[in-house]
Amino acid sequence: MDLKFIDRVIKTTLVLAAALFPFFAIYIKMNFALSVLFGAVWGALNLLGIKIIIISLLVPEKPNWVVGLIILFLKLPVLYFLGYLLATWSYMSIGGLLWGFSGILIVSVLKVLSRTYLGLDKKDTADSHPSPAENKA
Repeated sequence: MDLKFIDRVIKTTLVLAAALFPFFAIYIKMNFALSVLFGAVWGALNLLGIKIIIISLLVPEKPNWVVGLIILFLKLPVLYFLGYLLATWSYMSIGGLLWGFSGILIVSVLKVLSRTYLGLDKKDTADSHPSPAENKA
């Protein structure tokens, strides 16, 4: 898996939250639907910020300290303050926020399981040496 996996997880989480929004709004409540949607957006922004910080600061070649530290010092206070506001806003459903915040985890676990089950991350063995069983044939 590579860094594109994180981008796919973020996109899939946002698409899933947007697809579930009308169903939650109609069949449960609008505040629950908005809570799931806002929670998923918050989780996606959090993962994107973590990805940018890791890429900027922890690379083997020359780290980009300016971008990494700006994102770090903007992400922590701003994003977590917004998360605090979402959690304390009386209109938002705490259960919906938890579902939305957990959307990233749920999607990433399902993506890893599906990639493992389908064998999408196995190395191409056509260029490698044949096994001893294949040599006897």
